Formats: sequence, C-alpha cells, structure tokens
Amino acid sequence: MAEKRKKILQTIREEDGTYRFTGDYYRLCQEEASGRSRMAGPVILYLLTAAPVIISGCVDASVAYAAFYVILPFVGEVSALFVLTWNFVKLVFQSQKVRSYVLDQAESRIPGAALVLSGFALAGLLLSLAFLFRYGTGGKTAASILYPVCKGLAALLALGFRKSFLGLQWERVDPS
Repeated sequence: MAEKRKKILQTIREEDGTYRFTGDYYRLCQEEASGRSRMAGPVILYLLTAAPVIISGCVDASVAYAAFYVILPFVGEVSALFVLTWNFVKLVFQSQKVRSYVLDQAESRIPGAALVLSGFALAGLLLSLAFLFRYGTGGKTAASILYPVCKGLAALLALGFRKSFLGLQWERVDPS
C-alpha cells in the first residue's frame, strides 16, 4: 500500500488531463573502460537460471511426475521464476530511465525471489534423489539423471544471479 501511495504522490495531473511523473529516475552505471552496460552479466545469468527450470519441466523422467513431494518444489520454483522474471524484465526494458518506485520494488523482490528459487530447486534436487534411490529410474535412466542435474544447476545459477544483481549500481539521472 505504501508503494502505491508513493507512486500516486509522485504523479501529477497536467492541465490538459495527462499525467506526469515527478519522482526520481535512475539508470544503471556504465563500465568506464568499455562503455558496455553492466546489465549484460545479470541478463545472461538470468537466462542461464531460467533454462534448467524450463528444461526440468520438459524432461520425461519418472521422478518428474511421480510424487507430490517432487512436484511441489517444481511448482514453487516456477512461481519464484515468474516473480523474478516479472520484476527483472521491468528493469531490463527501462534500464536507461527507471522510475524510483519500479527500482525500489525490483531491488526488494528480485534477490528474495532468486533465493526462494534456489531453495525450491535444492529441495527438488534432494527430493528427486530420494525418490530415485527408493524407486529407481523406471527405465528412463538418462532423463531421471537429467532432472536432478537441472535442479542443481538452477539452484547454483539462481544464487549467482542474486549476487550479480546485488552488485549492480544505480545512479540518479535528470528527468528531462
């Protein structure tokens, strides 16, 4: 509620009926030497983080759909990836001129979503391994091995993405 109120207070109505944002704008600090945006690293890590989550959902493995305790971590993982994607995409497409309330929301949500995604991926890894040891591969050895590998990769890459995102520096820019 406070974020919505802050957004409303930073927006004024013009005489012609349009609205204008009066708050602060931010942009990502640039590399001094190369001039390349620092957003490239987090974007690549985001894509690498999303890939094993998506791949693990497409794997035809007996562990992938065998028990609720294997499925529930995947559902949590996909939910965390959705929150991560939603907030990260808002920053990527506005990285030259981000409104203060968008940056505040993203900075508070993205690291937490990455941590939650990592936790669910780790839980999925451990529970799928427990299922494999108890019930076997069901004749799908390659797919049953790929599923936990994807979970482990997703957990590690989500933590790497979180660290990379927390290292980003934002600077205030002139609203004009």
